[in-house]
Amino acid sequence: MKVLFWDIDGTLLQAGKAGLFAFDEAVREIYGRSIDYASIKTSGMTDNYIAEQIIEKIEGRRALPFEVMHLTMRYEQLLPHYLTIKEGHVLSGVVEMLTELHAHDDYVQLILTGNSRRGAEEKLKYYGLDLFFDLDHSAFGDDCVDRNEISAKARRIVHDVYPSVTADEIYVIGDTPNDVRCGKAIGARTIAIASGRFSFEELVRCVPWWAMEKLVEPKEFLAMIEKK
Repeated sequence: MKVLFWDIDGTLLQAGKAGLFAFDEAVREIYGRSIDYASIKTSGMTDNYIAEQIIEKIEGRRALPFEVMHLTMRYEQLLPHYLTIKEGHVLSGVVEMLTELHAHDDYVQLILTGNSRRGAEEKLKYYGLDLFFDLDHSAFGDDCVDRNEISAKARRIVHDVYPSVTADEIYVIGDTPNDVRCGKAIGARTIAIASGRFSFEELVRCVPWWAMEKLVEPKEFLAMIEKK
């Protein structure tokens, strides 16, 4: 058996920056102002980390846990609206890949994302991808700031649910250096796809197990991960 943890944003889909628009409305409601989102890191970051940065920019101090929770909860409430009005899309080849893997009993498809569970579910359901994944055993960023915390959670899930699966049978698939970093932190095989804001060359420098300029065909993907 092989366990594949997929990132969402930039890997499976582009949500048309719906998340940032939802955050911005939440910030304006709670703090009565907006910020320059180009000044904070968002790609590959957790929702909680983004919320922390926003609050620190506004308040000029470290964000308190209850403030982060308040902002992210309001963001989650606003996200469905922005998903409907922003022009996003599922990335090329994703549906074909997920469909092929879903047809094999010896592949388990899970999510490893910086999104909260609610935020992740809203995105996956809106774009029709939720049925490909076991979301009850996926790893979300609800109580995490750093992505390595999420991958540690993912490793514990695999240990508890699929105890016979070894680290080299776990794959972490994403589009950012943070996806590679968190996969390596648990000894997983990392697959980096240059489908987001980071170039192929930038991802190669992170030394993933496999780097792609774009998502390959399912046949090539299966052949590669079946290699020992």
